[in-house]
Amino acid sequence: MADCPYTPADLSRLIEGDPGLVRCPFPLYDVLREQAPVVHSERLNAFVVSRYADVIEILRDPVTFSSAMASGPSSVTGLARQIIADPDSPQRLRAQAQRRLKIAESPVLLFTDPPLHRRQRTLVSAAFSPKRVKQLEPDVRRVTGELIDAFIADGTVELVSQFSIQLPMTVIAVLLGVPPAEMATFKRWSNAFTAGVGAVGQSEDQIATIFEEVDTFYSYFTEQVERRRTDPQDDLLTDLVGARMDGEAPLALDEILQMLVQFLVAGNETTTNSITTLMLRLAQEPDLARRVRDNPALVEPLVEEMLRVEAPVQGMFRVSTADTTVGDVAVPAGSLLWLVYGSANRDPDAFEHADALDLDAERAPHLTFARFEHFCLGASIARLELRIATELLLERLDDIRLACPPEDLTYHRSFVLRGLAGLPLTFTER
Repeated sequence: MADCPYTPADLSRLIEGDPGLVRCPFPLYDVLREQAPVVHSERLNAFVVSRYADVIEILRDPVTFSSAMASGPSSVTGLARQIIADPDSPQRLRAQAQRRLKIAESPVLLFTDPPLHRRQRTLVSAAFSPKRVKQLEPDVRRVTGELIDAFIADGTVELVSQFSIQLPMTVIAVLLGVPPAEMATFKRWSNAFTAGVGAVGQSEDQIATIFEEVDTFYSYFTEQVERRRTDPQDDLLTDLVGARMDGEAPLALDEILQMLVQFLVAGNETTTNSITTLMLRLAQEPDLARRVRDNPALVEPLVEEMLRVEAPVQGMFRVSTADTTVGDVAVPAGSLLWLVYGSANRDPDAFEHADALDLDAERAPHLTFARFEHFCLGASIARLELRIATELLLERLDDIRLACPPEDLTYHRSFVLRGLAGLPLTFTER
């Protein structure tokens, strides 16, 4: 710690997207846990919570710490609020923002509290049942194999564009019944929703592009929902339209649209980032790659440890519903809190040798998929994709190497979503 170049004040630089801190925020997290485990960020207008024990206590108490604004100010909905609040915003942008806010009036899943959250989760749980996930495995294996087939003869791959993006995007598209011809459009929609997550200072042109894609997404899936009412298919969208529970109203259109947004972001961008950071680690540590290749039983613990140390979502937001304390810091009612999963997952008070990968240790549960009330519905699908991707890449690729200097790698400019913009690799075919 004595040699660490950061102080808690550097948190604002991370939030602003400082390239060095976005690339490696972990030394800053160490400083926060040690010196300011609960600290108010003026730039974020939120209390930043970095210790595992404090984050766990907040997640355990959805009454005191509401998920009603879990997306925080840096999101598509947050951008919409900023546009409406600015009297100088162009009318076209204001109209698009109003549509987003109208749909956001029907909050779902990540952004709800009990009992609404439990109603929605119960209604959609069948779509993520072990049976549905097991049925998905052949599709995941097929898509993974086809993607590898497309580049394996080259001995080189730009992993993000040729594999990491394609796998989860194709899987979520299969789940939603999106035809292959719509895949390029589907990816643009995903980019639009993730562009607002953890990125501040968007220009007017960038915001306009985001909302044009958001509008198209809503129009497309409004039509698809209505089609499923009269022509059901074997897909997740039909499951949502047909979900029923005794004594409860079925999901409304705006609830379904909001759920699709969450599935799109959670089922696509985050898994893309996890696949990429895992393969970067294997490319930089050939002994680790060799060990896991020789012992496939280590794939699952490798996946879990990489999810812990390289959480694709570095944190989520909560709002305090009453005056309370976190750690020894007073938190007034109505305060926004950012729970830094990426820091809590590396807390040495919760994990021995917290920064290291340990494939043999009995670890405390990591927080990458959250815990308790809001444990990620799609965690089993993400784990399935990561496991199969790792298995087949190691099975078919040998001598995996980074094809550029590490300092040339670029991370997305986001303090929430952690991921690489590109990952060039070389390899030999096994």
